[in-house]
Amino acid sequence: MANYPFGPAYGRYYYGFYGPYWRHVARSDAEIADDVRNRLVWDNWVDANRINVQVRNGVVTLSGEVDSIVEKRAAGDDAWDTPGVKDVINNLTIRQPVPEG
Repeated sequence: MANYPFGPAYGRYYYGFYGPYWRHVARSDAEIADDVRNRLVWDNWVDANRINVQVRNGVVTLSGEVDSIVEKRAAGDDAWDTPGVKDVINNLTIRQPVPEG
């Protein structure tokens, strides 16, 4: 296991799952958006139907509503782990539960 300054998780979120070289892969915004959407669909922690994906100059913006912070974080991780992504703006909001009664 790699030795990162703030523990093993630090490297995963700083460099992304595949390492820092993914940030320099040249891909079109449409290719990146398709890949991010595909990752969201296949992620069991995420309901991809409620998430909008926009990409401009390699910067992914996620918007929509999710049920939990876990889902928000998982969606952001999926975007970061996509080759060619330079940055992720995670504007997902967490849906507030409706009180019963």
